[in-house]
Amino acid sequence: MPDNERVPLANVLQALREDIQAENTLIASRVTWYVTSQAFLLTAYATSWGAGFLWPGFFHTVLPLAAMVLSVVIFTSIYAATWAQDVYLREQAALVAGIKAEFPLSKADVVALQAYERTMVGNRRSASGRMVGGRVHALVRVTPLILPIGFSLLWLYAYCFAPHQ
Repeated sequence: MPDNERVPLANVLQALREDIQAENTLIASRVTWYVTSQAFLLTAYATSWGAGFLWPGFFHTVLPLAAMVLSVVIFTSIYAATWAQDVYLREQAALVAGIKAEFPLSKADVVALQAYERTMVGNRRSASGRMVGGRVHALVRVTPLILPIGFSLLWLYAYCFAPHQ
Protein backbone atom coordinates (compact mmCIF):
# COMPACT_ATOMS: atom_id res chain seq x y z
CA MET A 1 0.00 0.00 0.00
CA PRO A 2 1.50 3.37 -0.91
CA ASP A 3 2.43 5.70 1.97
CA ASN A 4 -0.24 8.23 1.01
CA GLU A 5 -2.95 5.52 1.42
CA ARG A 6 -1.79 4.17 4.80
CA VAL A 7 -4.07 4.64 7.77
CA PRO A 8 -2.24 6.56 10.51
CA LEU A 9 -1.50 4.35 13.52
CA ALA A 10 -3.20 6.88 15.79
CA ASN A 11 -6.44 6.29 13.87
CA VAL A 12 -6.12 2.52 14.26
CA LEU A 13 -5.50 2.86 18.00
CA GLN A 14 -8.43 5.25 18.35
CA ALA A 15 -10.73 2.90 16.43
CA LEU A 16 -9.76 0.03 18.71
CA ARG A 17 -10.40 2.17 21.79
CA GLU A 18 -13.81 3.12 20.38
CA ASP A 19 -14.64 -0.58 19.91
CA ILE A 20 -13.74 -1.23 23.54
CA GLN A 21 -15.92 1.69 24.64
CA ALA A 22 -18.78 0.44 22.44
CA GLU A 23 -18.70 -2.89 24.30
CA ASN A 24 -18.78 -0.97 27.61
CA THR A 25 -21.85 0.89 26.40
CA LEU A 26 -23.52 -2.37 25.30
CA ILE A 27 -22.87 -3.95 28.67
CA ALA A 28 -24.20 -0.91 30.55
CA SER A 29 -27.34 -0.66 28.43
CA ARG A 30 -28.04 -4.38 28.74
CA VAL A 31 -27.67 -4.23 32.53
CA THR A 32 -29.95 -1.17 32.70
CA TRP A 33 -32.55 -2.84 30.51
CA TYR A 34 -32.31 -6.06 32.51
CA VAL A 35 -32.70 -4.43 35.92
CA THR A 36 -35.66 -2.40 34.64
CA SER A 37 -37.35 -5.52 33.26
CA GLN A 38 -36.76 -7.36 36.52
CA ALA A 39 -38.36 -4.49 38.47
CA PHE A 40 -41.49 -4.76 36.32
CA LEU A 41 -41.61 -8.55 36.64
CA LEU A 42 -41.12 -8.44 40.41
CA THR A 43 -43.87 -5.82 40.71
CA ALA A 44 -46.25 -8.01 38.72
CA TYR A 45 -45.28 -11.02 40.81
CA ALA A 46 -45.79 -9.19 44.10
CA THR A 47 -49.17 -7.90 42.93
CA SER A 48 -50.26 -11.47 42.17
CA TRP A 49 -50.15 -12.30 45.88
CA GLY A 50 -53.05 -9.91 46.59
CA ALA A 51 -56.40 -11.29 47.72
CA GLY A 52 -58.81 -11.89 44.87
CA PHE A 53 -56.13 -11.83 42.17
CA LEU A 54 -57.51 -13.73 39.17
CA TRP A 55 -54.39 -15.33 37.65
CA PRO A 56 -52.13 -16.46 40.50
CA GLY A 57 -51.27 -19.72 38.71
CA PHE A 58 -49.89 -17.84 35.73
CA PHE A 59 -47.97 -15.35 37.84
CA HIS A 60 -46.61 -17.99 40.23
CA THR A 61 -45.58 -20.45 37.52
CA VAL A 62 -45.11 -18.86 34.10
CA LEU A 63 -43.73 -15.50 35.24
CA PRO A 64 -40.82 -16.97 37.30
CA LEU A 65 -39.95 -19.37 34.48
CA ALA A 66 -40.02 -16.54 31.91
CA ALA A 67 -37.88 -14.39 34.19
CA MET A 68 -35.33 -17.20 34.53
CA VAL A 69 -35.20 -17.60 30.73
CA LEU A 70 -34.73 -13.84 30.41
CA SER A 71 -31.88 -14.04 32.93
CA VAL A 72 -30.14 -16.75 30.91
CA VAL A 73 -30.52 -14.74 27.70
CA ILE A 74 -29.19 -11.51 29.23
CA PHE A 75 -26.35 -13.34 31.00
CA THR A 76 -25.34 -14.84 27.65
CA SER A 77 -25.42 -11.48 25.88
CA ILE A 78 -23.47 -9.75 28.65
CA TYR A 79 -20.93 -12.57 28.74
CA ALA A 80 -20.53 -12.27 24.96
CA ALA A 81 -19.94 -8.52 25.23
CA THR A 82 -17.35 -8.99 27.99
CA TRP A 83 -15.64 -11.68 25.93
CA ALA A 84 -15.56 -9.39 22.88
CA GLN A 85 -14.16 -6.59 25.00
CA ASP A 86 -11.39 -8.89 26.26
CA VAL A 87 -10.55 -9.74 22.64
CA TYR A 88 -10.28 -6.02 21.83
CA LEU A 89 -8.10 -5.42 24.89
CA ARG A 90 -5.72 -8.20 23.84
CA GLU A 91 -5.63 -6.82 20.28
CA GLN A 92 -4.90 -3.37 21.67
CA ALA A 93 -1.99 -4.64 23.77
CA ALA A 94 -0.60 -6.63 20.83
CA LEU A 95 -0.94 -3.65 18.50
CA VAL A 96 0.90 -1.32 20.88
CA ALA A 97 3.66 -3.90 21.39
CA GLY A 98 3.91 -4.39 17.62
CA ILE A 99 4.10 -0.66 16.97
CA LYS A 100 6.87 -0.27 19.54
CA ALA A 101 8.82 -3.22 18.13
CA GLU A 102 8.36 -2.82 14.39
CA PHE A 103 7.87 0.83 13.46
CA PRO A 104 10.39 3.63 13.50
CA LEU A 105 8.79 6.31 15.67
CA SER A 106 9.63 9.96 16.06
CA LYS A 107 10.14 11.35 19.57
CA ALA A 108 6.66 12.86 19.43
CA ASP A 109 5.20 9.51 18.39
CA VAL A 110 7.01 7.76 21.25
CA VAL A 111 5.60 10.24 23.77
CA ALA A 112 2.09 9.91 22.31
CA LEU A 113 2.31 6.11 22.33
CA GLN A 114 3.53 6.11 25.94
CA ALA A 115 0.59 8.32 26.94
CA TYR A 116 -1.81 6.04 25.10
CA GLU A 117 -0.25 2.97 26.69
CA ARG A 118 -0.62 4.43 30.21
CA THR A 119 -4.37 4.87 29.65
CA MET A 120 -4.95 1.30 28.51
CA VAL A 121 -7.15 -0.64 30.94
CA GLY A 122 -4.49 -3.13 32.01
CA ASN A 123 -1.90 -0.40 32.61
CA ARG A 124 -3.91 1.79 34.99
CA ARG A 125 -2.12 2.59 38.23
CA SER A 126 -3.24 3.64 41.70
CA ALA A 127 -2.20 6.94 43.26
CA SER A 128 0.72 5.10 44.88
CA GLY A 129 1.86 3.75 41.49
CA ARG A 130 0.72 0.13 41.88
CA MET A 131 -0.74 -1.60 38.83
CA VAL A 132 -4.49 -1.93 39.46
CA GLY A 133 -5.96 -1.95 35.96
CA GLY A 134 -6.52 -5.69 35.66
CA ARG A 135 -8.04 -5.94 39.12
CA VAL A 136 -10.35 -2.96 38.57
CA HIS A 137 -11.37 -4.36 35.18
CA ALA A 138 -12.25 -7.70 36.82
CA LEU A 139 -14.24 -6.00 39.59
CA VAL A 140 -16.22 -3.95 37.07
CA ARG A 141 -17.30 -7.25 35.49
CA VAL A 142 -18.80 -8.59 38.73
CA THR A 143 -22.10 -6.71 38.66
CA PRO A 144 -23.12 -7.37 35.05
CA LEU A 145 -22.31 -11.06 35.33
CA ILE A 146 -23.63 -11.72 38.86
CA LEU A 147 -26.94 -9.83 38.58
CA PRO A 148 -28.58 -12.35 36.20
CA ILE A 149 -27.41 -15.23 38.38
CA GLY A 150 -28.78 -13.56 41.52
CA PHE A 151 -32.13 -12.78 39.93
CA SER A 152 -32.33 -16.34 38.55
CA LEU A 153 -31.90 -17.71 42.05
CA LEU A 154 -34.57 -15.34 43.35
CA TRP A 155 -36.99 -16.46 40.62
CA LEU A 156 -36.14 -20.11 41.24
CA TYR A 157 -36.99 -19.59 44.90
CA ALA A 158 -40.25 -17.84 43.91
CA TYR A 159 -41.14 -20.69 41.56
CA CYS A 160 -40.38 -23.44 44.07
CA PHE A 161 -42.15 -21.92 47.06
CA ALA A 162 -45.16 -20.23 45.44
CA PRO A 163 -48.47 -22.08 45.53
CA HIS A 164 -49.18 -23.70 42.15
CA GLN A 165 -52.70 -24.39 40.98
